[in-house]
Amino acid sequence: MKKNLIFKVILIIAVIVILAVIVVLNFSTEVVENVENETVIEPEQEISEEQMRQTDITLYFEDKESHQLVKEERKVDAKELIDNPYLYVINLLINGPKDEKLQNSIPEGTKVNKIELKNDCAYVDLSKEFLNSSGMNPIYSIVNTLTELKEVNSVKILIDGEEQDNMKEPFVRK
Repeated sequence: MKKNLIFKVILIIAVIVILAVIVVLNFSTEVVENVENETVIEPEQEISEEQMRQTDITLYFEDKESHQLVKEERKVDAKELIDNPYLYVINLLINGPKDEKLQNSIPEGTKVNKIELKNDCAYVDLSKEFLNSSGMNPIYSIVNTLTELKEVNSVKILIDGEEQDNMKEPFVRK
């Protein structure tokens, strides 16, 4: 009977050892499989502070062929828009398009004397060179560009601080 009990204990220990070996082998095989199937992930390039500040603005220029105003999207550093976004945007407009199919309808030599926002109307005081323009494209190039900014709904254009007969009322987006 004592032999029978010893045999049962040895048998139980043997079964436990065999099960332990199976579990260990199974676990180590899964680890090896996971290591083999693991994808190497390269860290992405870090985004610079300047890239994080990039924002889109829309400028309106004249198409050289159709003479219609069309959008030109630009990425700019939002930091440039902090002090006077209206002046910055209008100066970009005056400097002209980047797209070779577009042209600037604002006369060369036009300067911005002052821009201020009153309620939702941007008052744009330009130099007398702006009077050398013809048609409505120069006006609506400015109006459409400034009204892309959420807080601007209309634009009043002054020349050297004075109202002009043909520009007494504020312009709205066309």
